[in-house]
Amino acid sequence: MAAKNHKEPKQRILDAAINLFAQKGFAAVGVREIVKTADVNIAMISYYFDGKVGIMKAVIKEFFDQFLEIFSEINEKNKSPEENMRLITRPIINFIRSNTKLAMVTYNELPLDIPEITELKAERTSFFLKKVSSRILGLGLDPKDAFRTAVIGTSLFSAIMMQFRFRPVIERVYKVKYDDAYYKWLEDTITTLFLNGIQGIATGKKKRVR
Repeated sequence: MAAKNHKEPKQRILDAAINLFAQKGFAAVGVREIVKTADVNIAMISYYFDGKVGIMKAVIKEFFDQFLEIFSEINEKNKSPEENMRLITRPIINFIRSNTKLAMVTYNELPLDIPEITELKAERTSFFLKKVSSRILGLGLDPKDAFRTAVIGTSLFSAIMMQFRFRPVIERVYKVKYDDAYYKWLEDTITTLFLNGIQGIATGKKKRVR
């Protein structure tokens, strides 16, 4: 409790919400539970966030602010397709490894029936795609091809995210130890899987299905 109270009330609320949303889901968590966990006055929810939706928006912003930072220096050119693929895959794995609960909430608990949440997620996702456009070009794809970029991008993030979402099951069934060696294997596997698939899409003659 003492360590928690060294933080400002706004950060305590955000931390409490991330933990609770990750454990129970956005819909199952009430404002009073967040307040109790954060050890703050309920009026601070309205003051800082204007309600639970405002907290969720702050969580999304927190995720993207940190997530985008890891891609701040990937503008090198003349990289091979495999190098470009790894320069996307590796940072995502490392980020989720260090920020699992934050990533889980942003990925699993998006109430997309709330327009302001959808708009915020779309805005931040578009910015991210611009950030990694040089990598997308390096894979042989056109970053302006929104259809293929959306399919590949969401599939890549989901494939990585599911390794964390189902970690307890994977550890029990496959006797996997989530250590440095495992995460290196994950990077190699995801890179190979998606690179081979992307190269087929980039060089193929397949038309968009309407």
